[in-house]
Amino acid sequence: MTRSSLDFDAWVADARVVSVLEVVDRRGLKLKRSGTELVGPCPVCGGEDRFGVSTRKNLWHCRGSGRGGDAIALVQYLDGADFLAACEDLTGRPPPHGESGTRASLVELAAREEERRRKAEARESSEARFREKERHRLYQMWRAARPLAGSMAEAYLTLRGLVAPPGAPLRFSPRVAYFHGLTETDDGRSARRMLGEGPAMLAAITNAEGRFCGLHCTWLDLTRPKGKAEWHDPDTGELLPAKKVRGSKQGGAIVLAKGGAAPRRELAGEGIETTLAVYTALRRHDLVAPDMMFASGVDLGNLAGKAMETLAHPTEKVADKAGRMRARRAPGPVPDFSGPAMWVPDSVEELLLLGDGDSDPVATLWAMQRAQARHAKERRRIGIAWAPKGRDFNDLLEGAA
Repeated sequence: MTRSSLDFDAWVADARVVSVLEVVDRRGLKLKRSGTELVGPCPVCGGEDRFGVSTRKNLWHCRGSGRGGDAIALVQYLDGADFLAACEDLTGRPPPHGESGTRASLVELAAREEERRRKAEARESSEARFREKERHRLYQMWRAARPLAGSMAEAYLTLRGLVAPPGAPLRFSPRVAYFHGLTETDDGRSARRMLGEGPAMLAAITNAEGRFCGLHCTWLDLTRPKGKAEWHDPDTGELLPAKKVRGSKQGGAIVLAKGGAAPRRELAGEGIETTLAVYTALRRHDLVAPDMMFASGVDLGNLAGKAMETLAHPTEKVADKAGRMRARRAPGPVPDFSGPAMWVPDSVEELLLLGDGDSDPVATLWAMQRAQARHAKERRRIGIAWAPKGRDFNDLLEGAA
């Protein structure tokens, strides 16, 4: 090997020493931690989370373009550069033999960015139109549903020992389609697979302005002890959730009792039954005040919002693709304020979060801590009320009946 080739190899080796993460930092790419990766929009082709960096493997990948590799490949991808130009960028030195690399011109890079922006806007506009059409369909479904009073949905609540506040956004429909997974249509496209239809309690999800955003559906079977229907995956036999959300839930809430135009106190739980159990218990003792708001966050993730990072679970493990047991990761206690969570009126001075004791205690605790931090504001007191281990508030209510 000649001296010149040794010089060239050393120059390339210096470029390879630079990590992908260092390139990400240099270019100011905004990525968020998700498990063992950093993810976010691709700086070239857009999207939301199609671009990922494995800090452990020192590799990047874009699901949209199918491109990926090391730091050299990343600079090539970002700049439209060839191998030599990418190594020059990373080392800060030209090739040792006087070669010259090529990279996309400023005009070409600007055109590529404009095309990426145009596609992103078109995609966002298309998605917005689809969301609005779905919202309208769900709203019509909500309006066509029967009032709660005297319905099977009210019988379900009675079976659970629950009473709904006057005006609660709960209704009943005798035939609600249950979708799970995808199926292929005759023209080769993918469509949601409908497993069947059944009676369901419907709850309206609204945003802070009171606008309808989506539906929470609970399929019913009053012959079962808890009154919820059972659906099974036809391929695996797996028991599927009796509750599903259609439309948008992020940032929304199911407001079961408004507490007036400016509620001062709010009690909020993950599920409808949890919040109604506390409402029912307080109502029995004539402790529901006019300024008290009762809300469901739809689910735990929306109650607390997204986390800045996921953390290794201290006790639970799962098998990875190679069959090795690794700690399961769960959203941590620090909130990511860039994403939405259940809305809380500004007028609320006391917020009591209802923590179920029959869920994973670590993940639930982290979510509640996240919710405390997210919903905190000046002169607002936030507390957490916990159900005993292994039980939820509806269990407590039924036991006290």
